[in-house]
Amino acid sequence: MLLPYLLIFNRDDGPRQEILDYLDTRREVKNWFAFLPDAIFIISDSDALTLSNLFSLKFPSRYFLITEVPAGKNNGWLIQRAWDFINNPKSSGRWS
Repeated sequence: MLLPYLLIFNRDDGPRQEILDYLDTRREVKNWFAFLPDAIFIISDSDALTLSNLFSLKFPSRYFLITEVPAGKNNGWLIQRAWDFINNPKSSGRWS
């Protein structure tokens, strides 16, 4: 089952592109959407602990938070594309 997660990181610890490039190499990450300079939505069939372990192994000195985004229990002001991404989690097809 694919679930949406929110990855928040300290962008002062390094460039966001470094993280995006890494996410592209991980089978656990089925899709991602970078919507703020220091936040990325991730679609995965893994749990938050697994994703956190992968991230901390690659970036041991970066501060971050990975949390599931439970459907119907979130709110905010985002572009519609971001809401569609988390409310209808889909694989990019890269690892299918």
